[in-house]
Order: sequence, then structure tokens, then C-alpha cells
Amino acid sequence: MIASSILYGIVIGILVSAPMGPIGVLCIRRTLHRGQRDGFYTGVGAMLSDLFYATVTYLGIGLVMNFIDSNETWLQLLGSVVMLLFGIYLYRSAPSFKVEDKDNNFSLWHTVLSSFGLTLSNPFIIFFFIALYSRFNFVVDVPGKMFVGYTSGMLGIALGAIGWWSLITYLVSILRSRINIAGIRWFNRIVAIIFIAISLFGLFSGLYDILA
Repeated sequence: MIASSILYGIVIGILVSAPMGPIGVLCIRRTLHRGQRDGFYTGVGAMLSDLFYATVTYLGIGLVMNFIDSNETWLQLLGSVVMLLFGIYLYRSAPSFKVEDKDNNFSLWHTVLSSFGLTLSNPFIIFFFIALYSRFNFVVDVPGKMFVGYTSGMLGIALGAIGWWSLITYLVSILRSRINIAGIRWFNRIVAIIFIAISLFGLFSGLYDILA
């Protein structure tokens, strides 16, 4: 159970971090202008905010586990639909480097806290976590194992997010001359296709369970 919770958590952490929205663009900008360290700590701030919303979502779902268990297939279908819609939106959206960055203090704490606040200002990420939790059946509902499931799951999400931001800041630092809006847009489209593929698999699996 611990290994599967960590593994699914890593996948969720990567999927939440991967879309190049405002925080992703801010991470790239800081990496380009300040260096890999500041870009990485921008990702750390985003990861901490994601963990906050991941915890809120996890505990909230834990309160209604009986309902979830009795409607698991339908909720997985709903989660897959949400992921599909997000994938389509991400594919069609146009990224921009015009991200407001008021953090003129180059200290690490200010770098982390500013990205934490920017990510925290988007509570709609909760719906994204709900969709992912439902899709991967992530919440543990076994007496005596809920705490272990929660801690291992959050550890996985943190590892996935940190690994993602480490990779992004490293790639940006060595490919800085090739970073542009067109590249980010194509990257978002690749991520969107991955979301769409996962969601379609979930939809077909859920429909098969219902019709079988």
C-alpha cells in the first residue's frame, strides 16, 4: 500500500505541476534571469501550496468515503471528464511571459513565499486534485492505515513536484537561448495530450465497468 500510494502520489505531483500556467512561466523567468537556484525555489513554493490543497482535498474526501465507495465508478468517470476538459483547455490555451512578479527581494524565503502565495491564490486546483484522486482511487479507506496512506501519498506528491521543478529548472538553465513562447505552447500541448489520453482511458474503463 505504501509503495502504491507513493507511486500514485508522484504521478499526481507531476501532473499538477506540469502545465505551464502562471507559476510555471514564473519559474522559467526566474531561472532565466536569476539562475537555476531561484527557479527551483520558486517551484518549492508552488509545491508547498500544492501540498496544502492536496491535504485539504484528501481530508475532505476522507469525510465522505462511504459515498465515494458506493459511487466509485461514477466518480472516476466524472474525474476523467474533468481531466479531459482541462486537457482540451490546456491544448488550446496560449501561454504568456507576462506574469506579474513583485518579488524584488532575491532572498530564498521571499522567492519561496511569493510563489507559494501565487499558487495559493488559485483554489480551483482543489477540483483538479479531486479529479486526480478519483481517477487513481488515491484516498485510503482502511481502518488503521489511513494515516499511513495519507503520509505516503503526500510524500509521493512532494517528490513528484520537486522532481518536476528540478528537471524544468535544469533544462531551462542549459537551454536558455532556445526558450520562447512557441516552445512553451508546444510543451503545454504535449502535456495536454497526456491528460487527454489518461482521461480517455479512465472513461473507457469506467464505461466498461458500468456496461459489463
